[in-house]
Amino acid sequence: MPEEEKKKYPIPRGAAATRAKNKHRNANYDRGELALPKGMKAEVQKAAKQAGQSFNAYVEQAIKERYNRDTGEEMTWEKAEDFAKTEDNENDLNA
Repeated sequence: MPEEEKKKYPIPRGAAATRAKNKHRNANYDRGELALPKGMKAEVQKAAKQAGQSFNAYVEQAIKERYNRDTGEEMTWEKAEDFAKTEDNENDLNA
């Protein structure tokens, strides 16, 4: 890589970086396994690439569109910790 194209900051590596990335992922994302018939994943990856999206973004958009079509509403959600705070506040008001 030519000198002028070098990244200013190297990508963090090692156990501490992995822990930090996992902590961020766990705080901001729910994880779920998606089981697809053999060959379907490759087709979705191809479609996502053509749409200029990641596999995950493509699937997420498909879920949101299906939800909207089925319910007539936009999908909204709260982070689990925000939801817990909301429930606590409602419980305090109802007490």
